[in-house]
Amino acid sequence: MLDDRSEMITYIGCSMNPILKAADVLCVLPYGKEKIQVGDVIVFHPPDDKRTITHRVACVDSQGIRTRGDNSSSSFDPWVLSPDNIVGCVVYVQRKNKRLSIYGGLRGRLYSLGIRAMRMLDLKVSSLLRPTYHRLARTGALRRGLLARMQTRILSFDRSTGTELQLLMGRRVIGRLLPGMNQWQIQRPFRLFINEASLPRLKENDIVTVKRR
Repeated sequence: MLDDRSEMITYIGCSMNPILKAADVLCVLPYGKEKIQVGDVIVFHPPDDKRTITHRVACVDSQGIRTRGDNSSSSFDPWVLSPDNIVGCVVYVQRKNKRLSIYGGLRGRLYSLGIRAMRMLDLKVSSLLRPTYHRLARTGALRRGLLARMQTRILSFDRSTGTELQLLMGRRVIGRLLPGMNQWQIQRPFRLFINEASLPRLKENDIVTVKRR
């Protein structure tokens, strides 16, 4: 049951995709006397760090609390948390007109395991198809098709580590250029319809305004 202890926080980033998406509004409830469980999605401040991060609890033992993003390939985040670092547990998400429950504990843990299993399968399949996919993308043969005529736009967001660019087709985010990176991350199959060479690259301290294409 929610009470006046709950806090609403806007989520940014992509480390908890697909369960959380940028601009989701998270309802965060402090734990109080409740037990922190593996599988919970929590909001916390890393030790000696002012950032606010939302990740899933991956391990709770005598050493402390370890976390990991659902969309992360690493085993654990580099920090070990204590209860004092934790703002609270995410209980639901407000996404536009929808309220979506976020499950923790065993259900959350099973969900995370399922996401990782699907990612491993995707990596194996994509490794087989990648050469053909990239050859087709380089030819640009499909850029003149129907999807190529859909409007795309680029948005910029100031992050604690620099500027992040997002490529949208309609309302869907199909690509990201993360701070400090020089290679766009474009979702399949959209690389087939995008001229990646025409997309901007960021240098340190660059400021980019919204661009419409």
